[in-house]
Amino acid sequence: MKQFLYIVTAGNQSIEVWELSYTGEMYLIQVIDTAGNEGQPIIISKTRNKLYIGIRPQYQILVYDILPNGILNKIGSQNIPYSPNYLTFDQNENFLFCSYYHDGCLSISKIDQKHIPTAPIQIIEHIKGCHSVKLNLSQKLVIVPSLLNNRIYLFQLLKHAVLPLKFLKYITCSIQSGPRHIIFHNKKDYCYSINELNGTIDVWKINNDKNNIQNIQNINLLNKKINNNSFWSADIHMTSCGKYLYASDRMYSTITIFKVNINYTLSYISQINTVKQPKSFLINHDNQYLIVVGQQDNTIAVYNISMENGLLYLLYKYPTGINPTWIISYAI
Repeated sequence: MKQFLYIVTAGNQSIEVWELSYTGEMYLIQVIDTAGNEGQPIIISKTRNKLYIGIRPQYQILVYDILPNGILNKIGSQNIPYSPNYLTFDQNENFLFCSYYHDGCLSISKIDQKHIPTAPIQIIEHIKGCHSVKLNLSQKLVIVPSLLNNRIYLFQLLKHAVLPLKFLKYITCSIQSGPRHIIFHNKKDYCYSINELNGTIDVWKINNDKNNIQNIQNINLLNKKINNNSFWSADIHMTSCGKYLYASDRMYSTITIFKVNINYTLSYISQINTVKQPKSFLINHDNQYLIVVGQQDNTIAVYNISMENGLLYLLYKYPTGINPTWIISYAI
């Protein structure tokens, strides 16, 4: 099995393609120009072997074939209404969801027979600071953080309706918390939201019968008191085994390590200093490596993950293009 990493370098207006060896070493194999546009969110369709990236200021979704050697080949594009911020699919990859932070809305497009997203078939407005969108395990509940309103919006996915998203309700989070990204436990209906503005993680239990979520914990990223109480928390990921959760903060250039308890709450394990301004990181498919990019030092760092205690051990660092904003992995 071959593993590849795709890194968006916004400052170079490009996508870097790297091959990841079984030892954790990385090799740059391709650089794609995103047509003079700044790349933003990326997502990979595993069933179609396709990569989708949102770009600006020419607001579009670009679509690339992923060839057996990891190389990208552009096959199409679709115009979108605003500057894209986050992309995700439903379980069957029939719908592409795109959030627009600056314009406070969310769009849904179908994926056509040529694997290109259609023009949006539904746009949901008035989600102030719409930062991301995720679907839970049952695919019935669509969860959308509103960073600037300190809310999490809940929608129902109606797969065969003309307008596929139906608004259910919103949940009010702590004042000035700023819910940003959400991940789901891969075995149970629990989710974890990272709060950009107050440096915490909320743990939510999903009740599908009532189409609702219940907060069961709020925990700090930094295990110490901060005098200025200023945070810029960013990304959040969990090992596929569901044992460990990791979260980054750009203000302090840290990654915090948590244990996922038997009741799905979190316990603080440790924290490391990492690349400068870690907006995006990933955990590779076999939970062996955590790989993070630094926006300010233009660096990729590869860490080995200990499955015994979740701790991270630095293996390699590599230079990357200017302002790496997104990183995603794919195994062939």
